[in-house]
Amino acid sequence: MLDDIIDKEMATVQNGFPLEIFPLVIQNLINNAFETKCFNRDYFSTAILSTCATSIGNAVSLFNGTYSVKPILWLAIVGDRGTGKTHPLDYAKKPLSLKDDEAYNTYEQELKAYDEQNDNSGLKKPKYNHTILNDFTPEIIAQTLKYNDKGILILKDELMGWINSFDSSKRGGEQQMYLELFNGNVLTVDRVTKDPIRINASNVNILGGMQPQKLKEFASNHRVEDGFIDRFLFTLPSSLKPILFTGKTIPEDLENDYIKWINNLLEVPELTITVNEECHLIHAKWQHHKAKVYFNDALENAIQKKLETYVWRLALVIEIMNQGVDRCFNDDLQPSSIKKAINLVEYFRENAFKVHDKILSKNPFDSLTAIQLDFYNRLPQEFKRSEVLSIAKELDISIRTVDRFFHYDYLFKKIKNGVYRKKL
Repeated sequence: MLDDIIDKEMATVQNGFPLEIFPLVIQNLINNAFETKCFNRDYFSTAILSTCATSIGNAVSLFNGTYSVKPILWLAIVGDRGTGKTHPLDYAKKPLSLKDDEAYNTYEQELKAYDEQNDNSGLKKPKYNHTILNDFTPEIIAQTLKYNDKGILILKDELMGWINSFDSSKRGGEQQMYLELFNGNVLTVDRVTKDPIRINASNVNILGGMQPQKLKEFASNHRVEDGFIDRFLFTLPSSLKPILFTGKTIPEDLENDYIKWINNLLEVPELTITVNEECHLIHAKWQHHKAKVYFNDALENAIQKKLETYVWRLALVIEIMNQGVDRCFNDDLQPSSIKKAINLVEYFRENAFKVHDKILSKNPFDSLTAIQLDFYNRLPQEFKRSEVLSIAKELDISIRTVDRFFHYDYLFKKIKNGVYRKKL
């Protein structure tokens, strides 16, 4: 059985995000979105996974016999600008956005009724109970969790803008706060002019984008040493293609099925999933094997330890995702769910290796796109601009892009007008 699992892992690594973790109707949506809207399958799948974990929230936990886990996933999709990261995220979160829209409409109506009561009738001031946070502080997170005990989703197009805010002198303690939130621990926020807020069971999912060039910055300020970076699961597709307009859109029936499915997850009853002997055996064979393989390398061992945490969280999400199709919720973990979770963590392991390779690399070519690198390699050591435009044309690179590229002074030295020499 272990050999079969390992063979499956290798197939997963080669084929990208393992779509089979999703119910068939969602696999159809992902494939259709690729054909009609050119949504990268890995990006879209990651965003859907995040939406599912957020929808389940604190309603469901999993007890593996030793400790309990919640569906808390911190996910980062990595790609250059213009590679289509934002639209899959926006589409995936649509059911949660619709829920937040309804909650805001209700809040406005209740606030209007509250404001009209000037006679101290005993009405409590209404609160906006929403799920998605784009702009926030620790106090806003705590306030939102106070009125949405199921949990929230931090959604950022560019994660580095948020992460860099940790490094300012006024907010230096935030990174440690998030380390606690990763495990769903107690959140306490003290306020100068107001009462403190205490959340006994936090649930904060994170989803956002990041450019490859920002990975070194992400790893700065001790974020590798304190394990912050290893708490993220990265999606870094090996081969991204240009986004080509099709004039098509996702069929309405697939969109409606998706929204209905997420709504089912939002309504899951409180459950504690238990792990049977067969699931324990499958997990143990994987964990025992991988723990030994990666033990002697500090980086690989750190990644393995975090994936050992994530495999149970992902098994929980995968189990409830599949139960959510028919709204037949129960507390049994199926062997297929732990197998799919193992395949998925192996996908994320390979992406973690790629991310750390980029962080550790001192190669100046790492900042180039694949096409830029191909163009550079085809150039002679010294050349006239006019003589290499044909190479750019073969690669569908515009003249404006070529001229901008020649201004990369760490790659080229301008000898005279229109003549350049490669530095590397």
